[in-house]
Amino acid sequence: MEKRLLAYRIYPEPSGTEYQHSNLMNKAEVECLFDYCQILEAMISRDGWKVLLEYHGFQALYEINEKSGWFDCNNLEEFIFEVESHINSLPEL
Repeated sequence: MEKRLLAYRIYPEPSGTEYQHSNLMNKAEVECLFDYCQILEAMISRDGWKVLLEYHGFQALYEINEKSGWFDCNNLEEFIFEVESHINSLPEL
């Protein structure tokens, strides 16, 4: 079975933090991950977004984002647009 990178944070040095499937199931951890992404310390891969969207859905992720403030959106529709644009800008790994 091939292990795919879901999300990664550059700290703590020197190896950083790799987020597993179980981390992405926890809303509090996702909020912290969004916070780290906002300050460019972390990234979520296409596979990570797939897991997040399948498990939480756009509505729950929008509510998490409201607390985090990573994506500057006024409503769910703007959030969906921003997330889809972000995912499309990610490299294929």
